[in-house]
Amino acid sequence: MRYLFLCLLPLALCSGCGSDSEKTDRAASAPIPLALPSPAPAEKTTAAEPVPAEQSEGYSPAIRALLLRARTAVTEGRHAGAIEALSQAIGFTPEDARLFRMRADVYSLLGENANARADFSTAIRLADNNADLYNARGYFLMTQGIPAEARTDFDSAIERNPRHPAALNNRGLLHLAAGQLEESISDFSLAIEAQADFMEAWNNRSYARLKLEQLDDAMSDVRQAIRIRDDYPTAWNNCGLIAMEQQNYAEAARAFTRAIELSPLEIRLLQHRREAYLKLEQFREAHADRDRISWLQQLQQFSELTTRSRTSPDAWISRGEHLFLGREFGAAVQDFTRAILLQPKNQQALTLRAQAWQAMGDREKAMLDCNQALSSGDYQPASSLRGDLYLAADQPEQALADYAAAGRFDESVAEAHDLLAKTQLTAGDTAAAADSRRQAADIRDALTRSLSPPENPPAADDAGFAPLRE
Repeated sequence: MRYLFLCLLPLALCSGCGSDSEKTDRAASAPIPLALPSPAPAEKTTAAEPVPAEQSEGYSPAIRALLLRARTAVTEGRHAGAIEALSQAIGFTPEDARLFRMRADVYSLLGENANARADFSTAIRLADNNADLYNARGYFLMTQGIPAEARTDFDSAIERNPRHPAALNNRGLLHLAAGQLEESISDFSLAIEAQADFMEAWNNRSYARLKLEQLDDAMSDVRQAIRIRDDYPTAWNNCGLIAMEQQNYAEAARAFTRAIELSPLEIRLLQHRREAYLKLEQFREAHADRDRISWLQQLQQFSELTTRSRTSPDAWISRGEHLFLGREFGAAVQDFTRAILLQPKNQQALTLRAQAWQAMGDREKAMLDCNQALSSGDYQPASSLRGDLYLAADQPEQALADYAAAGRFDESVAEAHDLLAKTQLTAGDTAAAADSRRQAADIRDALTRSLSPPENPPAADDAGFAPLRE
């Protein structure tokens, strides 16, 4: 079965695996065979299929239908609907531990932790010899900051299956959080012995070895983690941290760069790379990272605004504009979409989303948003952008009509007249083509004059200041 990694682990645990940010890293989470994953994880995950087909085997058609309904509900973010479907399934087969386990997962996604814990415990009561269930409840307890009880569950899972890789890794995380580095390395090693491609265990052991200053072994472990999965930002970050300790600053900068490519909104990664650049005396690159860090700090402020004002389109628009300026066009589209969902006829949000679509090369979606914005009435920014889209599509007449509505007078308008002239020449209308070329030339002449300095600028006085004109 594939795994879903929930990003719910407390900071005290995740920091032991190479993260000092508030966002939980995948290295800090342990694989749990969840039946129902979150529909929209914040980061890329190794996601399990909601209610996998193998978990539906042996059930009656009625229960299979309910499991399908639950899977669809979770995928669409309707967790309450999934709870209802699973509860009905439990009503048919109240002694089935798997169903309680599935419902516990959904309760945890909803934040209904008391219900989640109760369902995990019921599942264990119904299937006391199932090591996976003990590991699942232990992980849940670990995410809730209850390490002692979590440790008891991991021990129970390992007692029932001494080669349970997830439980061994999870217990290693608890040791790591408690500063018991040798014990954590022992558990991570056992997890690796049980599952050689367990990337998180390799990465976690590398961090524990880094803390013990076993740098060569730590680097060997993290490189193995990266060989197993190249798109894991925390492993690349750990690789950079180890290289920094080895004073191999060039390798550290390369590792942090790869981590940033995978997780471009993580401030800590840029802070680490900036430190490497400073060691390399690459000051231009270090200054660029400093500016990006400042941009990300501002983004955090906008994010706090959206948290306080989740129902305000303006809050989402402001953050979307900031994301757009940072060239995070996909994320900007998401924020503008949130604003549009709150206020479907918001012309500003529609136009800004169109601009983001245009930046991503999707002119069709950009045009649809412009049309939607203008369906509510005149709006110069939407007309201006739609004019650019028409010009790019070689439709000069439509472009010029929109430029006129937007009050545009610039090089793009001149280009539209030139393109129209070519179209008119092809149609044999030489007089119209000549007029279009003349209009393009007039626009360019006017633009040139507006940029030229005055022929007789006022003389400066002795102090170097030009006198004011009446």
